[in-house]
Amino acid sequence: MQAATLTPRALLDQYCVTCHNEKLKTAGLLLDKADPANVSLDAETWEKVVRKVRAGAMPPAGMPRPDQPAMERFAVSLEAALDRAAAERPNPGRTPVHRLNRAEYANAIRDLLTIDIDVTGLLPADDESYGFDNIAETLRMSPVLLERYLSAARKISRLAVGDTNIIPSYETYRVRPDLGQDEHIEGLPLGTRGGLLIHHNFALDGEYDFKTKLALNTSAKVRGLDYPNDFVITVDGAIVHRATMGGKADEDASDDNSSDGEDAILARLEAKIPIKAGPHTVGIAFIQKTSAQPPMTNLLATMLDKIGVAEDHVGDSTGELMDL
Repeated sequence: MQAATLTPRALLDQYCVTCHNEKLKTAGLLLDKADPANVSLDAETWEKVVRKVRAGAMPPAGMPRPDQPAMERFAVSLEAALDRAAAERPNPGRTPVHRLNRAEYANAIRDLLTIDIDVTGLLPADDESYGFDNIAETLRMSPVLLERYLSAARKISRLAVGDTNIIPSYETYRVRPDLGQDEHIEGLPLGTRGGLLIHHNFALDGEYDFKTKLALNTSAKVRGLDYPNDFVITVDGAIVHRATMGGKADEDASDDNSSDGEDAILARLEAKIPIKAGPHTVGIAFIQKTSAQPPMTNLLATMLDKIGVAEDHVGDSTGELMDL
């Protein structure tokens, strides 16, 4: 029989079964009992046969082999049968148990309890595979890691439920040295400049003390008092405290006693604010002054005030100066 007319079964019997049979068991491959008409019964074996035929490794060199078109038809028929079997019985493989990584854990806490937490201090970094830290196979659970998750859960549950018996505590937030104070800070209300944006979880409903420390004093003089500046504290974008610092009165008080002048200004920036329990966004900032030029009368009034001209004569003096 010509190779071109051989059926898959006949081709196997003529060129393959000589070595791959139940008696010799060459390479552990038994093709005398395998049925090419029903590849789904032993798909793994037929996958091996296709790979060897496609690579030209079988039949081996020196052994009789069919011509290339016959080998091609044989391989194509097996591949088509394997594809049909896979479509009929899809096997995506086993899905390993997938625990939450620490980012997913934080997101779950946020969605379930509306608490934003920094998990980097509670849980260790997750192992990565190909740059990803959410692959189930790498997210192992050791006894030590399980203990860390339990410890985190205890702390988070206390934050979520609250405890009226907890003792007062304080938290300090610092402005980065490289954070400019002359521009608007992203997240703070529009119309403000400088300051700091804080995300804080308040444990209980209560009245909280806010104290703002400014770097005012240099040697024997308090800085930044030449002109009045409006200072604000905001909670969730709403102004809850407002104070003014700077101007002639503060400048004079600083000249008399810089330490007392600074203390008086800082006391003005303190506030007791009632806040509901839960996560809130707290901001401190200054009100942005307009960039527009002041009217000529106001500008001259400021200049004349500096040289001691009485305010009630500003109008006359302005006229005289304008005449010049």
